[in-house]
Amino acid sequence: MRSPRSAAPPDGVGDVAGPGQVRHALRAYALDGHRPDGIQTRLEKVLAVNSPVRAATLCIVQVDRAAGVLRISNAGHIPPVVRSPDGTTTLLHDHGPLLGLDLPHPPPAEVPLLPGTEVVLVTDGLIERRGVDLDEALEALRAAVASGPVAPGAMCDALLAAFPPDGEDDVAILAARLR
Repeated sequence: MRSPRSAAPPDGVGDVAGPGQVRHALRAYALDGHRPDGIQTRLEKVLAVNSPVRAATLCIVQVDRAAGVLRISNAGHIPPVVRSPDGTTTLLHDHGPLLGLDLPHPPPAEVPLLPGTEVVLVTDGLIERRGVDLDEALEALRAAVASGPVAPGAMCDALLAAFPPDGEDDVAILAARLR
């Protein structure tokens, strides 16, 4: 029997080849109520046992309404972008090591959860290009989110227009506006 939880199961974006086993384990650990860093620690064990996946990036965002925070654990992934209700837009550079290296994962960053807070997560295929500095690409992503529309679907469309996929890598975008 599941006990009630004050935090919603985390959501996130990751980048891995052959992700099925990792994705299913992630979902199970999240539904079991683990904190994001605890999920990452458990996924290390999944990767160590009979997995064709050797390393993976993953960014998990957990909405904890009772505590009034977003918990964000990033294992080597592109930093999430958070736009506050006042329009301040920040790249959350705090992160730990890639999954699969069997290294400890730090506690999640905590961001105040205010109505109207927006979170955008992307895979590297959206912004990384040969010959383009990653820091410049990240700043362009932050600026695109800062000036982008409020509706999550429209934000995804705006980001795809700002960073047209070049076919070199897969692209995933997750945009959420919290109430």
